Amino acid sequence: MATCPRCPDTGLQHTLVSDSLPAHACPSCDGLLVGLVAYRRWRETHGTASTPAAGSTGTLAADDARDALSCSKCRRIMTKYRISPDAPNRIDFCAGCEDIWLDDGEWEMVELLAGSDHLANIVTQPWQYRLRGEALEKMERKRLAARLGDDFDKVRELADWLHDHEARDEIFAYLLRKSY
Repeated sequence: MATCPRCPDTGLQHTLVSDSLPAHACPSCDGLLVGLVAYRRWRETHGTASTPAAGSTGTLAADDARDALSCSKCRRIMTKYRISPDAPNRIDFCAGCEDIWLDDGEWEMVELLAGSDHLANIVTQPWQYRLRGEALEKMERKRLAARLGDDFDKVRELADWLHDHEARDEIFAYLLRKSY
């Protein structure tokens, strides 16, 4: 019997998550162990979930194991993957067993921030690169807003206007050549 990665003295119990997705649950910490093979089979038979709301934020509280966890099956260290650039939570994944550990409340967070049909995508490099890029873009906007103050809104308005303008390349070239 598999034991809980967070509560090593507690055995996991069979359960069903979100409309018959098989998983193992810890009765002590309420965490879930979901196998990617079972998840993919479940996703194929249940279609895709609804798309998460645009601009969803991590307002849903969920536990998060900050320490490295050992896989409950093979005892290897699980890798942490970000769910969203807005949420501090990370899901834990064992590449060997293809199992995902979700701390209490993280399944709901995945549904809110990423959509449950994206659970398998979260543990891919393209997903993680996209999240890193979004986080860097937010940091850059914040830094520029702090530096420009009220002028930042004007810059954003200009950028939006240029983005859709049919002659944007010529406008950029003019601005770069122009000596001020």
